[in-house]
This record gives sequence, structure tokens and C-alpha cells, in this order.
Amino acid sequence: MPVSAEVEQALHRFVDSIVSQSALQDQLNQVEDIEALRNLVQSADPTLTGAAVIPLEQATLPPKILVNSGVTSQEIPWRLLRCPGGPLVLQLICKKANFAVWIESC
Repeated sequence: MPVSAEVEQALHRFVDSIVSQSALQDQLNQVEDIEALRNLVQSADPTLTGAAVIPLEQATLPPKILVNSGVTSQEIPWRLLRCPGGPLVLQLICKKANFAVWIESC
């Protein structure tokens, strides 16, 4: 279930942090499992409560609703996409694993 647009801004802020902070990009590129991802995401913003390791095939499928996308200075492709009837999701393709991050509704 989607959260409010105001709450979703946390994902946009997280993307801004990733893009502007080389150290955060380094950390993302070292993450290999869900627990490490959750710890990193929660340390950046506790409102980002949903996280999953996803296969490359899922991370590269054409999205139904693309909100924004880009590539960081360390060549981490990212995209914000809207799941039909669902949440805004951030997908990241990092060196060791691919991730999805979202905000779970309360």
C-alpha cells in the first residue's frame, strides 16, 4: 500500500545522499546481503523500512511507471519507480548485489 507523497520524499532524499556522497556509494558497493543493506539504509534514514535483494533481471526490467533514474559517480545505476497500486521503490544495481528500497505503510 502506498504512503503519502510527503513520506515518499525520504526516498528522494536518500537518492540525493547517494548521488552526493562518494562514501555512501562505496558502502553500497560493499553490501552483499539483506542485513547489511537494512543496517546501512536505517542508518541513513529510519523511515526507509522496506528492503530486498533482487535479481539483476528484476532490476533491469522496464518499469511500468518510471519516476526518475540516473547513474552515480561510481557508476551505480539507480531508478525510482512506482509499482501500480503500490509504493514508490528505489532500485540500485551495485557491484556485489542489487537492491530495492521502499517505505512500508504503517
